[in-house]
Amino acid sequence: MTMALRLHFDFAQYRRAATDDSFLDSVGVPAMLLALLAATVGMGGLNTGLFWDMNSVFRLLPDAVWANITILGDALVSLALLSLLAFRFPQLLPAGLLAGLIATLLTRSLKPLLAMERPLAALGEQVHVIGIDLQNFSFPSGHTTAAFVLAGVYALVLQRERLTVLLFMAAALVGLSRMAVGAHWLTDVLAGGAFGWFSAWAGWSLAQRWQWANSLSGRRVMSALYLLFAILLFWLDSGYPQAFPLQMGIATLATAACLTTLWKTWRNPT
Repeated sequence: MTMALRLHFDFAQYRRAATDDSFLDSVGVPAMLLALLAATVGMGGLNTGLFWDMNSVFRLLPDAVWANITILGDALVSLALLSLLAFRFPQLLPAGLLAGLIATLLTRSLKPLLAMERPLAALGEQVHVIGIDLQNFSFPSGHTTAAFVLAGVYALVLQRERLTVLLFMAAALVGLSRMAVGAHWLTDVLAGGAFGWFSAWAGWSLAQRWQWANSLSGRRVMSALYLLFAILLFWLDSGYPQAFPLQMGIATLATAACLTTLWKTWRNPT
């Protein structure tokens, strides 16, 4: 996956991706590759064997490690993390909001439509579960989708190649954590990566055309909205109590970052 990212992360292409055929290279190829891998694993009957192998190997690390990694894919946590650098890159907020809405529409539509059983329901109590017991609505992985939205939006807005590789490696780790906690099949994770990356591009592309979001009133509303997300994170029940200190840390940092961003719109309205 890292090699594919290196091949396709030409940021000059991203600047043109919304209007020309470079979309296929910069966004379409990575997303289609993930989707193809997901289809291959699912149709090839490889899900069960790969899940058992990964779920077993990942037990070598403490449960708390995987709980702290997997919480980074929670939708509210991802939104809070998007706000951390908004005082320097305000484009993160509208791009992240639109990408999140697109990703939510995709995942929330497919989960009840396909109604796939999760590993615990299909394989029984031998599955090593961390956190809450999840039974149904497996495909696609919402946490993986959110992690790839987070990585993709940061990549497209900041456009720093080395950071982009690290961001997508972290998003992939979140995807692996969904198998470590016993919540998803590999097919769910691969599809979540494809949906998340596409949603990030779509949100970023739409945000560039959203003139109100770049106006003074728009930036103030966006800052206030993300401040609300950060505050709500203090009361989120993630289902992973081992990650509660990290959750509180992210909520605190995001609240401070949003207040800073909001303050800047009043002090420097231009």
